[in-house]
Amino acid sequence: MKVVTAEQIRELDRRAIQEAGIPGVVLMENAGRAVVEVMEREYGALRGKRIAVFCGPGNNGGDGFVIARLLALREAKPICYPFGDRSKAGTDTQTHREVLAACGVELVPFTDCERERKNWRDELIVDALLGTGIRSAPHPDMAEAIQCINASRLPVIAVDIPSGVDADTGATPGAAVRATHTVTFAYPKIGLFLFPGAECVGTLHVADIGFHWAALESPTLYRWLVPGEATRKFFVSPSLLGEENWTHGLKKRKPESNKGDYGHVGIFAGSRGMAGAPAMVARAAQRVGAGLVTVLAPESVQPTIGAKLDEQMTIPLPETDGAANEAAFETLAHFAQKATVFCIGPGLTTEPGTVALVHRLLTKLQKPIVLDADGLNALAQNPGILAGRPEDPRAPLILTPHPGEAARLLGTSIADVQSNRIASVCELARRYRAIAILKGRFTLIADPEGHVCINTSGNPGMATGGMGDTLTGILGGLLAQTLAPGRDAPDENAFRNATGPPEEIAALGVHLHGLAGDLAAAQHGETGLVTSDLIACLPAAIRLLEGER
Repeated sequence: MKVVTAEQIRELDRRAIQEAGIPGVVLMENAGRAVVEVMEREYGALRGKRIAVFCGPGNNGGDGFVIARLLALREAKPICYPFGDRSKAGTDTQTHREVLAACGVELVPFTDCERERKNWRDELIVDALLGTGIRSAPHPDMAEAIQCINASRLPVIAVDIPSGVDADTGATPGAAVRATHTVTFAYPKIGLFLFPGAECVGTLHVADIGFHWAALESPTLYRWLVPGEATRKFFVSPSLLGEENWTHGLKKRKPESNKGDYGHVGIFAGSRGMAGAPAMVARAAQRVGAGLVTVLAPESVQPTIGAKLDEQMTIPLPETDGAANEAAFETLAHFAQKATVFCIGPGLTTEPGTVALVHRLLTKLQKPIVLDADGLNALAQNPGILAGRPEDPRAPLILTPHPGEAARLLGTSIADVQSNRIASVCELARRYRAIAILKGRFTLIADPEGHVCINTSGNPGMATGGMGDTLTGILGGLLAQTLAPGRDAPDENAFRNATGPPEEIAALGVHLHGLAGDLAAAQHGETGLVTSDLIACLPAAIRLLEGER
């Protein structure tokens, strides 16, 4: 499902009206009907319910007038609060306002918020004040209404986007409605997935409003300009990845197969006091189907790691004071001859010898690499080191930073990264010629060409130690299966394709990680959720993605 900007959806509307011949009043009617259908689905029969409908002066308000009329037809008790100069409203909005008035629905100027609020006996509120065009703080009268809506503590249904949220950036420069449900039309808007606006969305519903929008697509239509950068394309991953092209790493096992057919994941991780990280990476990699998993860790911590594992193997490495040193390179290089993919970084530390070893591995290992944690911190110390890594489409590099690690990689601040996550993940992918995964709520996945996926799975219970290590293992396990000898691995051209396997596998891994977290939270609750809970739910998450129950 594509994600669009305010300008793009306006262009779609224009083309639907002018090129496809759909009158604007019909699109507005369909939008209002879609909102009412969501209200009925979420709150049952609306008959007799008192519902306040706040209507702004633009097209969003026109949708609100339609909603109020349809509610009246369902024998609800809507009361409509129109805002703005009526004479400046568009023709379609004025038409629906006049029809609403002719139906006998009460239109009440909302001039005294406090007095009106004391008289409220409503059960639901519809927010149709401001649409996707807002770029600055709402005017005082709108802001007062928004504050009253939020103070009511009633369920709120936002039309297209919560009023006060910037549709492109997610910014809330002034008051913003905190919706219970948001019904957006045709395609989601990018600001619905960017904070702080994303906190205002509630449950998101994407509604059809009566046209095959894909028929209006053009090669340049669904693009968004990142400041200072090239144009970027966006995709949003569905809540359940069922399409065949998303399941390269989840193919059914052949009746005649062995562990070698599903890849060998090498994990270079761990140090004194950090034995848990490599163990979590290893368990996650095998839980998603890797045939073999081996942890390569400093000699002094190898026994501790081995004690945490049953199905996975371990190899000790030369060390200095509990951290792997440069002498470990030969062991790692020898093991790489049989490894399908390497996961590097969790729990390594940033001791000078370990950092030098990571740098050498990045330039010498021609294997797919998932780089996380201290592997990323080592790269941040010498970003130019990747210039020595030969271009090889069969050996993709996947970076998995959280905002702090991303800031170090980009030489900026966490605040800068979080204030423009889209631009940040695109720049990471471009600068390091890698698949970049910027973790967080609505984790972002980008490739060097600027294609971005937005993940929608996951929950706040996953904000705990070890979750990032688990994602690293999931990515390694999926890559191993895709590239294992004997599998139907994609050819080199497929890897170069803008939506080819590396990006898809990365997006699938992120989504699977979040889905397993959601299943774990359903079992245990969000508070107290731990990484081992998520790992245990990975097989069930895979079954969901495969369409099994």
